[in-house]
Amino acid sequence: MPTSTQADLQALIAQLTTRLAALEAEVSELKAEKPIPDDVMVAIAAGVAAYLGYKPTIKAVRLKQQPSWLNESRRIVHNRSVPHR
Repeated sequence: MPTSTQADLQALIAQLTTRLAALEAEVSELKAEKPIPDDVMVAIAAGVAAYLGYKPTIKAVRLKQQPSWLNESRRIVHNRSVPHR
């Protein structure tokens, strides 16, 4: 097994630190909240008003990060009910 010198280890740590910083920047960019366009907000408000029958005050709207099929498959996998036939 070859031995590493202290300089080799410091170079490796510097390289890993640079890669980690780049990955952290990418993750923070992906997690940043993206503004919801005005036309989408109008469509949401119209849909809610049509469903409820009056114009409610919309307090918060968030974009889903995961597709709905993923949530549905997780629900099916974690469903512990016994199917009756």
